[in-house]
Amino acid sequence: MFTIIQNTFREAIAKKIFVGYYIIYTIIILVFLLAVNLDAVEGVISLTEVKESVMSLQALMMTVSYLLVLIFCIISSASFVPSMVDKGTIDLLISKPLSRFTILISKYLGAVIFVGISLLYFIGSIWLILSLKSGYWNFSFLFTILSLTFAFAVMYSIVVLIGLLTNSSIIAILVNLFLIFVLLPILGNRETIVFSFVTNEIVRFIFDFFYYIFPKPGEINDITIRLITHENVSSWQPVLTSFLFGAAVMAYSVYYFSRKDY
Repeated sequence: MFTIIQNTFREAIAKKIFVGYYIIYTIIILVFLLAVNLDAVEGVISLTEVKESVMSLQALMMTVSYLLVLIFCIISSASFVPSMVDKGTIDLLISKPLSRFTILISKYLGAVIFVGISLLYFIGSIWLILSLKSGYWNFSFLFTILSLTFAFAVMYSIVVLIGLLTNSSIIAILVNLFLIFVLLPILGNRETIVFSFVTNEIVRFIFDFFYYIFPKPGEINDITIRLITHENVSSWQPVLTSFLFGAAVMAYSVYYFSRKDY
C-alpha cells in the first residue's frame, strides 16, 4: 500500500503537479503577505476589534475561495486514476501480490494525502502570516485544512469512479464542475429556488431525496465558517451524509475495479 501511495507522489512530481501546486500557492501566500495589514501595534485598536477583523477576514477568504480551491485540487489530481488503468501500468499493478482493493484504495489515499499536505502548506502559511501580523492566533482557522481535505476526499470518489468507467479525467472534471457549481447549489437552496414555484409534493420529495443523497461541499464550507468565527454548528448532517456518499461511491468503485477484466 505504501509503495502505491509513494508512486502517486512520484507521478505528481513527474507531471509537474507537485511543482505547480506549490508555485501557485506560494504566489498567493506572497501576495497575501504584502497585501494584509492588520498589525495590532499600529494605531489604537482593541484586542476585540483585532479578533473580529481576523475572523471576518478568514471567513471571507473561505466564502470566496473554498470551492475554487476544491476544484483546483480536483482538476490537478484527476489524472491519477485514468493513468493507473492505462495499458501497461495496470498490467504491472495487478501482477503484484496485492488485492485490487488495496491497489485502488492506495491510489485514492495517495491523492487525498497529497492534497492534504499541500493544503497544510497553503492554509497553514496564510494562518501564520495573519496571526503574526495581527497578534491574534485563531486556531479554529486550521480546521479549514481538515474541512477542505475531507470535501476533496468525498468529491474525489466521483473522480475515481468516472476514471474507472471512462478512463477520462476530462469527464471526471466536468462532472465535478457541474455538481459543485450547478446541481448541488440548486439542491442546497431548493426551498428558495425550486419550492417557491413548485408545489407538487412528489417533485419536492425527489429534490429532498437527492439533496440528502448527494455530497454537500457548500454546506461543509458553511460549517467551516461557523467554526472559524466561533459560532455554534446547528447540524453536522452535511458532513455525515457526504461521508456516506463518498464511502458508497468508493465501495462501488472497488467492486467495479475488482471485477473488471484488464
